[in-house]
Amino acid sequence: MSGKEDCYHNIMYITQPTRNIMQALGVWPSIDREKSICKKIYKLLLISFSYILLSCDLIPAIFYWIMEKTTRVRLQIIPVLLYNFMAAGQYGIFILRDHQIRQCLKHVEDDWRNVINADARSMMLTSARTGRRLVAFCGVLMYGGALTFRTILPLSQGKFVTDDNITIRLLACPGYYFSLDVQVSPTYEILFAIQCLSGLVSASIATGACGFTAIFVVHACGQLKILIELMKKLVEKQWRTEYEVDDKLAEVVEHQIRVRNFLRLVQQTLHHVCLMEIMANTITICVLVYLMLMEWQSNNTAAVCIYLLCLTNVTIHVFMFCYTGEQLTLQAEQVATTSCELEWYRLPDRKARSIVLLMIMSNAPTKISAGKLIDLSLKTFGHVMKTAGAYFNMLRSITE
Repeated sequence: MSGKEDCYHNIMYITQPTRNIMQALGVWPSIDREKSICKKIYKLLLISFSYILLSCDLIPAIFYWIMEKTTRVRLQIIPVLLYNFMAAGQYGIFILRDHQIRQCLKHVEDDWRNVINADARSMMLTSARTGRRLVAFCGVLMYGGALTFRTILPLSQGKFVTDDNITIRLLACPGYYFSLDVQVSPTYEILFAIQCLSGLVSASIATGACGFTAIFVVHACGQLKILIELMKKLVEKQWRTEYEVDDKLAEVVEHQIRVRNFLRLVQQTLHHVCLMEIMANTITICVLVYLMLMEWQSNNTAAVCIYLLCLTNVTIHVFMFCYTGEQLTLQAEQVATTSCELEWYRLPDRKARSIVLLMIMSNAPTKISAGKLIDLSLKTFGHVMKTAGAYFNMLRSITE
């Protein structure tokens, strides 16, 4: 297999889960800008169909929340509203920032094409496998949670008859449909199917957001590992000529600048997506805990289990974003440590001074943030859980 074919297969391997999902949504950017009219129309149809499905959930739920007077019922709708708002917002960002995402993917592809040696390729593959596992795990959680919430939850509630002898069948996402009678067949079955499809679209968007973050940030971690090796090779022996030092030093600096430019591009592309994740999921965790407690007091075991599953999914989803950011921070700290431990005395006197600038650049903070306000890290995950707990206590004191 040639190097070009090997590079192609590696890129396809690391992007496959996210690529398949985002292509189904019509928002996977093609690195080749020249697209046929048929492909453009096809993508437009996919985007329109996805937004129609999201609207079929979101708009009736908004009207239902406005018309409903019971506080507990309103609280039950908030997680669905937040989730759909977040999905619609993130989907819009993916559409509007198609060019930036394409640039990030092109940067990843160029790094794979220009890989310096077999050891560097091995480090990049190790990082890529980590990102792929994160995306696969996130997909299993999100799709499993969506299907459970959209199917098992309403079906487990069964039918019940009102005082007026009217049989009521519940939907996963209650909505206000004006004069439309949702209990009549086949209207109920159609709405049930639409809500299941809408849940799959929302889960796909959430998985895609995690996928893009994992692909780009984990790739940057792999590039930082290569940077560490380049730094070590800079001083691994006593160089006889200054030209050799210049070449090695230039290689280190160019690689470091390239990684930082890539992370800056990723930050500009995904910081709003990450901010939506942190803010919406913090409130969602708070409300889900409250709803689970209410169902526990009502001895509704099925609802408690499903709310617990949804809570677990949301919590793990936030954790995965924070974990990805934490890995980048740890890898950047290793770069800074390595730069400070370089055996600069092996270099010629004049060239040894350049290590100072390399140390300064290596010690500059390298992080990914949500909305350029909140750094993604395990510490942030702890803050999210504490904030959700504080909101939960406040919610209990208000409603009781």
